[in-house]
Order: sequence, then C-alpha cells, then structure tokens
Amino acid sequence: MKIDSSGKALGAYAPQAKPARRDETPAAARPAAPSENVAINPAASKMSAIEREIGTAPAFDSEKVAAIKAAITAGTFSVNPEKIADGLIASARELLS
Repeated sequence: MKIDSSGKALGAYAPQAKPARRDETPAAARPAAPSENVAINPAASKMSAIEREIGTAPAFDSEKVAAIKAAITAGTFSVNPEKIADGLIASARELLS
C-alpha cells in the first residue's frame, strides 16, 4: 500500500464493481419454482409441545416460597447439606452424560 503526499491510502481498496443488472422479466412471466417438501423432525414437535406446557406453568411455587419465608422468619428453617450435595452430584452426572 502506498501513501501519497495528501495522506490518503492508495490501492487499499479494490475498485468498485458495477452493480449487476436486474432481470426485468415480470414475475408472472417467469416459470414457477419447483415446490419443496419439508419434513419436521419428531423431536421438534415434542420440543414444541414441551414449550407450550412450560409456558402455561407458573415460574415458581408461590405457596412453597411463602412457607420457606415464614420458616426463615420464625427461625425454624433448616438446611440439609446432604440433600443439597446429592442434588448437585445428580445434576453434574446428568450434564456429563
């Protein structure tokens, strides 16, 4: 790349090609495109059904949240570390398989 005295780069860009000429044939005069067949994978249908089911379910169980909140407020909420560890291990195994 060369730079002239004006500070502009010369040869850095390729010359612009002329735009392609569009076909002026009207759409009605063109031959019809061949029809295509589409097959939907059964897994896609199953995923769609699951999405609909999830969309109608509540995001969380408000009654359970209220019960936990009340237990924390009363000081009676207890954490079971073994249950948490078992859940984490099960999740890790599921992700790895």
